[in-house]
Order: sequence, then C-alpha cells, then structure tokens
Amino acid sequence: MKKKPTRRQMLLGGGVLAAGALAGKAASAAERPRFKRKGPSAVELMEIGVLIATPGQTHIDSLWGPLINPPGEPWTRLTGMVMTKVWDKNPEVARNFAKKYGCETVTNFSDMAGKVDGVILSDFISAHYFYDLSKPYLEAGTPIFINRPFAYSMEKANMIVDLSKKTGTPIMCGDTHEYVKEVNIVRNKVKTMGPLIGVQATNSMSDYPSHGIHGIYWLHACLGGGVQAVSYITPDWHTPNGVCVLEYAPRVKDGKVFYANLHQTSAGTNASIKLYTTGSNYFQQDFGWESGEWDRLVFMFLQPVLAMQKMFETGRMPESHDSILEKTRVFLTGFYSAAERGGAPVKVSELPENWTAPGPGKDWGKGLFD
Repeated sequence: MKKKPTRRQMLLGGGVLAAGALAGKAASAAERPRFKRKGPSAVELMEIGVLIATPGQTHIDSLWGPLINPPGEPWTRLTGMVMTKVWDKNPEVARNFAKKYGCETVTNFSDMAGKVDGVILSDFISAHYFYDLSKPYLEAGTPIFINRPFAYSMEKANMIVDLSKKTGTPIMCGDTHEYVKEVNIVRNKVKTMGPLIGVQATNSMSDYPSHGIHGIYWLHACLGGGVQAVSYITPDWHTPNGVCVLEYAPRVKDGKVFYANLHQTSAGTNASIKLYTTGSNYFQQDFGWESGEWDRLVFMFLQPVLAMQKMFETGRMPESHDSILEKTRVFLTGFYSAAERGGAPVKVSELPENWTAPGPGKDWGKGLFD
C-alpha cells in the first residue's frame, strides 16, 4: 500500500496551508486566507500544535507562547509559526490556553497528528511518558519538539529515536543553553586554543532533572561529545547543591583525559564556562540572564523556538539522533551516580539501559496509558 504523504510533505510539494491570524487571535479555517506553498521561504504561517500546556511545568504557557502567538503590545510577530491547536490532560487547562492564545482545543492527545505542521511538547512532568505522547506524531510524520530530559531511561530514549528513524520523522530535543550566542563564542575558542587540560563550569538550577540538565546541555553544546564517565556529588538531587564531574576522552593524538567540573548552584550567572589549556592559558565565558521581559524572551528564549521552526519548515533536525542520545546518556549517568552510587564515578558505557531515573511524574500517565 502506498504510504499517504504527511501534511508537511503535501505543503512543501505545492499544496495549501491555512494561515493563522495575527496577534494570537487565530481565525477559523473558513476565514483564513489560503496560499500555495512555494517552499521553505513562503510567507504563510505554519500551524503548530501544543501538546500539554499546564502552567508552571511547561515553557509554552509563558515563555514560548508570546513569541509564537504575540498577544499584543509590546509583542510583534517574530516567527513564521502560529499555534492553532492544543491538548492537555486537564480540559480546563487546554480551554484557558486556547482562550489566551486564540487556538482550538482537541479531545485526544493524538488528534493533532498529521493535521499540523509541527508539535511542541514542552512539559517536564510528563517526561516518563514522552515516548507514548510522541508515538502517534512520529508515526504520522509530524515533526515534534520533545523537551528535556527527553527520556528517563536509555531504553525509552532509544525507542523514540528508533521510531523517528523508521518513519523518517524529524525530532528535536534542546534548551536555551544550547542556542545562545555564547555557545558559538566558546566553540570557536575550543577550535583555536591548544588541547584542553581542564574545564570549570557553573549552572544556575533548581533540581537536577528539570534545570540541572541545563548544565549538561551547556557543556555538550560548548565542548561536544566524548564524555567517558560522570559523577554527581550532591546531598539531594532535588536541590541546587552539588558538583558534576565529567571525564572526557583525549581530543588529540597522544592527548590526555581531561575533566569538567560543573557546579550546580542557585547563585551567580545563568551559566559560565572556563577553559584551561597548557601554559596557564585560559578563557572564560559567562551566559547572563537578560534583564526585562522583552530582552529575556527575545535574546534567550527565541533562539530554540527558531530552531524548532527551521526543523518544522525544512524537515532537517538541528542535531543528529546520536547527539540527542549522547547528551541523554550523560544526563542519566549523572543521575545514576547520585541516586544509586553515592556520587561515585560511573562509566557512561556501564549505565544500565533499562534503569529508570527517579524524576517527577511517574504516575502522570495513569489512566491515560495504563
């Protein structure tokens, strides 16, 4: 049987797309002007579905929402997307979000599959069920953003990636720390400096799974892969008090192993990194918290939103499946060190594939999936 083309494929091939209304007031399908899509640079807005919109545990409610569906002054349209559909386990949450951003609710979590150009899943608490939530979209060929921590076990992480590869559906998992301009500054320094012999980094966080992971992604974005072992020394992973030590493989022939110390704290800049090379040479870069609501959202949070848009528009993932799996494994190995080994170093190759981290929301999907 010939495979039915996805909505995105039809649109990129010269079909039609209903443009959303401006200023967060999406018109009905009958009212929207329709344009022929000429390619990735076409002017009409891509329709985006929101999967879970619970305030306080998603980015979409207060950070990404105003950037995609601008609610009025001082906001203006900054993306080529418009949110048109939303689902939440709590119907009242979905209705409130729909009213706030001018979109429509759907009854079932899978109802948007194949009917929008992309889906944003930004909820932290449902992370144990990210595979279940993303499955209908991956099967339908609908590109999907899956927020951190992507998975609480490598078994589930591989299930998501395997289905993405099988169906050819692009996925993205990322955060602000990976897309700010400071990352490019550090990457260029890493290329031009001598071999690294040590790294010090900080990350402002609340708890390890929801915000401590920012530090892991920050290092992955700045330094790339190659982590061999991780330890996370902390009296309590629920609080911002601890140090992750990441052991990196040698970067050059006959080079040496080096270590990155990541201080998970609630103080200081949003994140920072200090690179050490031979001869007492070093380079330091801080990633600060922008002041003012407009500056904070535009100069920090807009960047990953534009990366999502590019993936929805072109079908090209911003990073490879292997990269997503690698940073997920590093995060989980740190969690395993803290929760199971008292902070002792654990080789990433020895992390049990079926070990499930004790992150929040284990019962979130009760009654929905089991």
